[in-house]
Amino acid sequence: MEKGYSIIIFTRNIESAQKKIDNESIAYIKWDYTKPIDDIIKYIDGSYSIINLAGASIGGKRWNDSYKQLIYDSRVKTTKKITEAISKCKNKPECLINTSAIGYYGTTGKEILNEDSPEGSDYLAVLCKDWESAAFEAEKSGVRVITLRIGIVLDRNEGALKKFLLPFKLFAGGHQGSGNQWISWIHIDDLISLIFYSLENKGIIGAVNCTSVNPVTNKEFSKTLGKVLHRPSYFPVPGFVLKIAVGDFTEYLLKGRKVIPEKALKNGYKFQFEVIEKALLNLLSIK
Repeated sequence: MEKGYSIIIFTRNIESAQKKIDNESIAYIKWDYTKPIDDIIKYIDGSYSIINLAGASIGGKRWNDSYKQLIYDSRVKTTKKITEAISKCKNKPECLINTSAIGYYGTTGKEILNEDSPEGSDYLAVLCKDWESAAFEAEKSGVRVITLRIGIVLDRNEGALKKFLLPFKLFAGGHQGSGNQWISWIHIDDLISLIFYSLENKGIIGAVNCTSVNPVTNKEFSKTLGKVLHRPSYFPVPGFVLKIAVGDFTEYLLKGRKVIPEKALKNGYKFQFEVIEKALLNLLSIK
């Protein structure tokens, strides 16, 4: 809006979306990926870009087979529906920005990963590969496609940071498992800026890692969070406790990825938050 764009938001819950983004100039449309594509085409035909952020929360519930299927379908089926609608537009958008995740690379330990690193073979890696493949179908329609491989997003209002905060508030904070696994994080402000940067720079095509330039270990993250909150950080969470709490997702909490945003840097993007302590101080409003 500040950049002069007119915005239409497709959402499953219009009331919730309006509470988060209260602006009278935004149009809100009820979203259902099972609907006929004609309901989508009439809104996206002639648009400049589509930004697809759809998907059930990765860490929202305890993982089991049915929730893993929902995570998959809400991403891949939605993206397929969008690219099918694009193919039938008379005036196709200039670009499709589609979310993905650093789960694309699998769980790799200490290896430094950039956008050219190979995909993994576990559940999240297969999901991300299928998700991105669905998005790249839009290239057949002459549309520029960007897939944002997003790391752990730090946001003061929701997401991973809120889950990390609770034990520290109870004076029981600490690292998870060994603490040696890597956390490839990004401040929410940098993520939003990178989306617009990719939108407006036509030379950016394909996968873009959305992570800070300085990933940290789980132990370093927990130690820094404790320092910022003035709370202890010496109560490690054993793996079996995580297994009870989050199910199969435990594997991804105990094994990390050290991801570098090489393409963003090569294309001149300047990160606002490069250091984890600065990011946490900003998000937690501590000067």
